[in-house]
Amino acid sequence: MIAGGGPAGCATALALRIHAPELSVALIEQTSYRSIRPGEVLPGAARSLLDCLHVWPGFERHAWRSVYATAAAWGSPVVSENHSLYATAGNGWHLDRARFDLFLAEEANARGVTVYLGKSLQRADKTDDGWSVVTSGNVASGDLRLRARFLADATGRAATIARGLGGSVVSLDALTGFSRFFPADEDSDPHTLIESVPDGWWYTAALSDNRRVVTLMADADIARPRRLDREPGWRKALSETMLMKTLAPAAEALGEVVRPAGSAYLNEPCGDSWIAAGDACCAHDPLSGQGITRALRSGIMAAYAIVDTLCKNSPLGMKRYRHLIRHGWSGYLSARNRFYAEERRWPGSLFWQRRQGTLKR
Repeated sequence: MIAGGGPAGCATALALRIHAPELSVALIEQTSYRSIRPGEVLPGAARSLLDCLHVWPGFERHAWRSVYATAAAWGSPVVSENHSLYATAGNGWHLDRARFDLFLAEEANARGVTVYLGKSLQRADKTDDGWSVVTSGNVASGDLRLRARFLADATGRAATIARGLGGSVVSLDALTGFSRFFPADEDSDPHTLIESVPDGWWYTAALSDNRRVVTLMADADIARPRRLDREPGWRKALSETMLMKTLAPAAEALGEVVRPAGSAYLNEPCGDSWIAAGDACCAHDPLSGQGITRALRSGIMAAYAIVDTLCKNSPLGMKRYRHLIRHGWSGYLSARNRFYAEERRWPGSLFWQRRQGTLKR
């Protein structure tokens, strides 16, 4: 049973159907994919993962917005561009994230995964032969009881299963995203634009459903006194930017989302008959633009570990998974530190001191 129907959970389910079709796989998702979901950037490198999951043809049939360049005012007021036209992996895409996650869940369902929507994990009790799981639902769908030999935790940063089993999440920072979504024209600037500011950084992207997302990333304690979760505070911060204010519409937002976006990892990514994937295992700073890709990859690797455990009675898959996750986290931290070190214009800023090791204690 897989808890969580985002990219990591769906990738785990799809990979299991491909590599162990004899297994019965259930996926529970607490939403119906109708509300706005943050996380919109999918780089070209993800194509090989979608291919691996046999969903690339279906992905191509959707009208995702292609993106060929990222522009950034980072470390300098001068904007520099990184064009994917010259990248081996090719162009990336800006997604309607809720529609993308629903697409993956529908693909899993079409391949024999039992998908339960509107269900959230209530409890999971260890039994002699696996797990007894209780989920809660709305009045119409009611509670659900399942028995499973193995649990996959793809519940995002909440890491519901892992925490319930005594695991702990180690957070490196309190980065928080303050996003607003606006209507946008079809010919809206397709770039991903990033702009650093004294108290954090902004990004904007034109999405596939004629919407534009505009997001400020700042630490929670810095954002709180500025009331960035409220329209006036957010607009005031926007007015202080050089580039972002020229792209953010003056119109009323279609919706807003405030969500944690810091770097965090689970102290133990897997255990006896359970495994964590995606943000439940390692949550990455959105600056990397690799969140969805890493979630898909970890879901695929989690499926390999599950197959080794259930079908081959071998502990090697879990050992390999633990090693790959820790190795990947180490590489991510090196890249994160390198990118943040490039911005040296505000040495007195608490936000940048925290990320450049210059904070006085």
